[in-house]
Formats: sequence, structure tokens, C-alpha cells
Amino acid sequence: MKVLLPTFCVMLAITSIVMGNIHWKGKISEASISEPATKNPEVETSKASPHREDLINYIGNWPKESQELYKQRLSEGKPFKLLLVGSNSLGNETYNLPDDLADQLDTTYGDTVQVDGLIYDLMSSQFVLQNKQEDLIEAKADLILLEPFTIKDNGNVPIDESLANITSIIKDVTSDRKETQFMLQPPNPLYKATYYPNQVKELEKYAKSNKIPYLNHWSNWPDLSSENMKDVLNEDRELPNENGYKIWSLYLEEFFIKQS
Repeated sequence: MKVLLPTFCVMLAITSIVMGNIHWKGKISEASISEPATKNPEVETSKASPHREDLINYIGNWPKESQELYKQRLSEGKPFKLLLVGSNSLGNETYNLPDDLADQLDTTYGDTVQVDGLIYDLMSSQFVLQNKQEDLIEAKADLILLEPFTIKDNGNVPIDESLANITSIIKDVTSDRKETQFMLQPPNPLYKATYYPNQVKELEKYAKSNKIPYLNHWSNWPDLSSENMKDVLNEDRELPNENGYKIWSLYLEEFFIKQS
């Protein structure tokens, strides 16, 4: 009995734990009936997904085609795939725009929007010659926000050629996957730049003439000639520092999450 009694107690305790666990899982299952599934239901059972009506209210700034496709993805129970593509203006190992935007959108959209990024240390001509468009095709994105390597092209690739490369990239991707929509955005501004701002203005004109949505986040940055620009760029004054990325990220966040 000295051996059996402890054994019986242990078995009784295990049985109580198992039954309690089954009862708890039953409660979770009942609660999950009225809520959409999360990324990992067993881990994130306390995280409720927003209602469809609320989600649709947030997409008011999106291109019309993307709004309709997002609604379709909701009906299909699939995530809407947003892909940020561009030069290393978009970020580095320490901080990058795609990851930051992914975190921000996850708070609002949950797993109904998937944000990824592809960053290349290339000029637009190199990107096209190396056929990197295949990476974009393989990503199967619903919406691509492209920073078309303008900062890398600056002083290296003529504006006309740079714009022609954008046309080539978009054509190659959309001819393979017609659902994919494109938006354009400039890279980061530079302190007291001269030729570069003109190149960015041509990019904006190109977007307008081709009816491609253009996200002008420069409106949120300090004036290029202002000393404050030094506070939002890295030591080389070529790329954003953390403060600069916060300015950029906030602009994108406010675009992709429309507030009523």
C-alpha cells in the first residue's frame, strides 16, 4: 500500500489535469465559433479578429482594384499580399520599412493582410538586366509598392532610361499575373540635393501620366534645405536613420489604414 497509494494519488492528479484541460479547450472552441480564425488558434485564442465591416472601412485609400481584391480575399479566407520592393533606401538589417509596416498593419488587419519586402542594392537597369522581375512574379503579390531604385539611379542612369525600366518591370509582372496592382513611391529625400529632386519629380509625373497611384511621403519630411534634414538621415546623409524611417512608416501607415 505504501507504493500503491502515492501512485493512485498521482494518477488522480493527472486525470484531474487532463479533464480540466479538456473542459478549457471546450470553452475555447465554443468562443471560437463567432470569431474568425487567427494565425495560430491554440496560441492566440485571446486575439479576436476585427469584423469584416470594420476592416473594409480602413481600406478607403487603397486603389479601387485592390479594395475589391481585398474583399475577395476576405471571402476566400486568404490574406491580401502587399509587397514592398526597392533599393536599400527601404532599410537594412537593423531597421527596415517592410517589417515596420507589417507590424503596424497587423494591429489593424490581423492575418487578413500579409506584408513582405524585397530589397536590392541595385540600379534599375541592373534589376531589369538580371531579370529580378521573376522574384516579384514568384511572390504572387496582390499589390506591389515599388520604390523604383531612383536613389540608386541618381547620377548613374538617365531619367528616361530609369522610367523605361519601371515600365518594363510593371509590364513583365502584370503580363504574368494580371491581378497584381502597382503603386509607386520615391526613396528617401536627401539634404540639399540638386539634380535628385528633379529626378523624383519626373517619377511623380510618370506615375500621374500612367495613372499609377503615387505615395508622396516626402510631404512628411523636413524641407530638403532645412538643417532638420540632418536629424533624419544617417551619418553619410544618404539613407534614413531611425527617425527618418519613422516619418516614412507613419505616412504609409496612415495611407493603408484610413481613419474615419
